Amino acid sequence: MAFRALLAAALLLSASTPAAGGGAVISSTPAGECTLTLEAAENWPSLRLRAGHPAHRPCLIAKAAVIQALSQAFSKPYPAWASREFTSLAIGRLIDYPWLVQFLALRAASDPGWDAVAGKPLKAHINRYVADVLSSPEIVRDIEAPLREQRYRIGGVMVEKVLVGGFENVPQSEGPRPKVKIPFDAQVWFRLERF
Repeated sequence: MAFRALLAAALLLSASTPAAGGGAVISSTPAGECTLTLEAAENWPSLRLRAGHPAHRPCLIAKAAVIQALSQAFSKPYPAWASREFTSLAIGRLIDYPWLVQFLALRAASDPGWDAVAGKPLKAHINRYVADVLSSPEIVRDIEAPLREQRYRIGGVMVEKVLVGGFENVPQSEGPRPKVKIPFDAQVWFRLERF
């Protein structure tokens, strides 16, 4: 019994240990060769989903791993859920999430509002364009589902530093690769709202 109490105390302490990025670790989940860590910034109302490889190689994180990591974090009673309100969930570089990159690239390649020769949207700023594509219900619905456990929903997407190139830049893309310029990477945040 004393061992269980000690183990529970150690797990609780490790859950609030500062991470390398300066925030408290809420959860950590294996994702292939990488680890997905959800951190809460200490003095900022943001969460960060960080993909890390022990040898500092790129990570290719599947959708199932993201959902598992978020489900694990948002299904347990972490003290910050009650005492703080978070306004964003940063996922870092889009290129770490092939399923998101593929969705974005294929959507842009077939969108009449995207200039596939120049590699830019016809009307909107490129950051707004990518944010709008990633705000699609097909993306938001799956990421948002685990967040609802702690009464959060996704209110929008913010992006910056969009990179444009060919389909050879899209990880794990299969089939014919059209010779077009598409967005394939960006820094991404999901705006969180409490309900």
